[in-house]
Amino acid sequence: MNFTLALLAGLVLLLPGITALVSWNFQNVYHGAKRPELQLTSVTALFAALGIALAMHLLGYGLVSLGWAAAAQLGEASGHSVGPLIANPYDMAVALALGSAKASAASLFAFALTVLFECLMAWQLVTSQGLDIVFDEFDVRSQGWVFQHVVRPLRHGYKPIAYILTSTPHGEYGIGYQGVVADIRQGDNGELKSISLADPERFVYQVVHRKPDQPRLVPHIETHDRDWIGGVVVLDNAVIRNIVIQNIPDVVIEEVEQEAVDDGTAAEAGEEGGVE
Repeated sequence: MNFTLALLAGLVLLLPGITALVSWNFQNVYHGAKRPELQLTSVTALFAALGIALAMHLLGYGLVSLGWAAAAQLGEASGHSVGPLIANPYDMAVALALGSAKASAASLFAFALTVLFECLMAWQLVTSQGLDIVFDEFDVRSQGWVFQHVVRPLRHGYKPIAYILTSTPHGEYGIGYQGVVADIRQGDNGELKSISLADPERFVYQVVHRKPDQPRLVPHIETHDRDWIGGVVVLDNAVIRNIVIQNIPDVVIEEVEQEAVDDGTAAEAGEEGGVE
């Protein structure tokens, strides 16, 4: 029975840190750049949970003690001091752990509410934009090249455009795709598992080794039969021959899209005028 209570007490004390780790694992990682996260059973995660839990408990103890002291001072100032209705939840928890006092139901309920409040604070801390700003230049999730070429540009108003050549060529011809990076999956060592492109353009590429009039020309790629296929295309690493990611400012993309809309509207207006 004592062992069960000790285990339960330990879990309660670690609950804010565990909440922070769960929040970290479930947090949306900037448009789906995914990599296996730190496991809750690892030693690093255990120390992280312990450190966050200690920080939350220290902050909670300070806030609760300040609140209890402020309530006592306000009562004395008003001349109607009746003392705290219940004991300080943290003092009660320490006394209960040492076996020097018995806890009331109200004190236990207040301590439970305090721990839940600390869990909420830990969750908000991990998911806050302020924490992202502090660690903006650091690859805290160990995403490697994806962090440099996808995650950070997305944070600063850029849209990653991927150019992918598949590894299934027919002679000197093959299929390629161009589109916005919608999702990236990586393995434990950082290798690319799969990539998803939103509203991509498909094309046929040709590896041109040389031209008769330019024998020293370095082999290059020419594209043919470009076609917008829409939707989402998922490419596994087994079919990817080469991949290049170019980051374009969102402002430029919006201007190009607006020009395309204006040109389409003008063309429709011209056709209607010709029909009349």
